[in-house]
Amino acid sequence: MVCIGGEKLTKDRIKAGHVFSANLVTEKMLPMADYLGNKSGYDADKMNFQADIGKGEVLNVPVLTESPVNFELEVAQNIVLDGGEVFLCRIKNVLYDEALADDNSSVAERLKRIAPVSTTCETYLSYSGENLGAWGEPGKGFLRS
Repeated sequence: MVCIGGEKLTKDRIKAGHVFSANLVTEKMLPMADYLGNKSGYDADKMNFQADIGKGEVLNVPVLTESPVNFELEVAQNIVLDGGEVFLCRIKNVLYDEALADDNSSVAERLKRIAPVSTTCETYLSYSGENLGAWGEPGKGFLRS
């Protein structure tokens, strides 16, 4: 399930093609992900940087190859809400870093190694619960780095 508020190019493309990808964001990727999430897709200069973007294996969707986990998603139903839209999806494929399948380390060790980011109440949090900044902060210097 994905909820997207407001008018966004990503939402337009999802509605047109009924497929998209969702990429797990890590601490290393956070500045780029925050920039991409906060910069309008309607701005012609949004993608004026180098990113390693691949293609899904099952669906014709872009994936951020730096992400350790990528979901290829097909929209089964969309629900229009006041100010947003919810997309209920079928997972058609999951691409993942093979290190995540390493049975010689615990799930907790594998998660700690990839350092996934979570978000709530417009704040990014590290795997250990550390505040990584508010939405819009980590991406501010992304193009300057």
